Amino acid sequence: MRPHALLRPLCVLTVSVPLGSGCTPPDRQENPAVTGGISVGLPGPGTGTGTGTDSSDAADHGTGDESAGGEGTKLDVNFGDESTAGCAGDSCQQTGCVAVDLLFVIDNSSSMEPYQAALAEAFPSFARAIVDGLPAGVNIHVGVTSTEMGFSSSGMNTISYVNDEAVSCEATGDDDQPSDAFYQTPASDPTDTNGAQGRLYENGGARYFDIDAAAAPDAVADLETWFSNAAQIGEFGSQVEMSMAAAAWATDPVNEATNAGFLRDKGAVLVLFFIQDEHDQTPTNAAESLLDKIRAAKQECGGFECIVGGGFVNEDCLPLTPLGALFDAIGEDVITATLPAPAAVSPETFEAALRDTLAQVIIDTCDQIEPPA
Repeated sequence: MRPHALLRPLCVLTVSVPLGSGCTPPDRQENPAVTGGISVGLPGPGTGTGTGTDSSDAADHGTGDESAGGEGTKLDVNFGDESTAGCAGDSCQQTGCVAVDLLFVIDNSSSMEPYQAALAEAFPSFARAIVDGLPAGVNIHVGVTSTEMGFSSSGMNTISYVNDEAVSCEATGDDDQPSDAFYQTPASDPTDTNGAQGRLYENGGARYFDIDAAAAPDAVADLETWFSNAAQIGEFGSQVEMSMAAAAWATDPVNEATNAGFLRDKGAVLVLFFIQDEHDQTPTNAAESLLDKIRAAKQECGGFECIVGGGFVNEDCLPLTPLGALFDAIGEDVITATLPAPAAVSPETFEAALRDTLAQVIIDTCDQIEPPA
């Protein structure tokens, strides 16, 4: 992420584009009330696909075969601290997470259809890398929410540059109102929109997908199908896009009615991955309170030490937005890239960042976390 620049009033360029258009300056394009989830356990009797988080209640899923889901990418990782391997007792400190909660925050504005479709196609290789790479027994939740807090049917995005650095990133919505006019929270002004205000997007009767590491190929194929549908969350949402707010409110107890069971604290890695073609338009004065929500949700685990973050976002504006503040809190392993123009997007746009980079960061973070006592 770019550091904050020392600003001088030289070479000022102001660019205004409609919100949701996916546009950046021409020379700056880069490639770089269901409360349970679908549950898939390890192969064998008593595991399978259901609509609750307890896989013991589901029908037998069977073992499947390699052709159903593919073997995927095998990542060579160590589960736990090698220095304590084989030891026991109070003097032996083992490490390793027991769960991973993966939340995709996906822009649902009018320009996003090609990006959502490409993400859906890119997901299977990432899913196989995670399921194969994490130690057997680690439980994985996958959920999706949108960037919508309140609704605006139109908007304008304005970025001002000084010496090739963004110094102002502003947005307006309907009736030229500032973006913060569309900051509706589920605590004070809840809507009933599926997947808005940090609520998990209901897809196929479930708000998230539950699967264990080392699950059978046909179980992984079920996850791929579920996510393919959920990722295509639509392009009729708000043209004012508040990704950081959506992520934070997804961790807040006010959304318990739709998000119950998704988020674990101690011994669990939280992954926040964003897909957005404009900059985060969350009100800047809300940044600290939103960071506090996320920190509180992971308090027993260790706060931001247990969180992995990144995504395809407007990198120019990151230092000026609450999303940038979130990435700063997460630390140096944040993975970011800027989306290409809609005509240039393909599954390969996402595959390397997800399968190779993000998957390994998740696995490494899991390896370092202290499990529940």
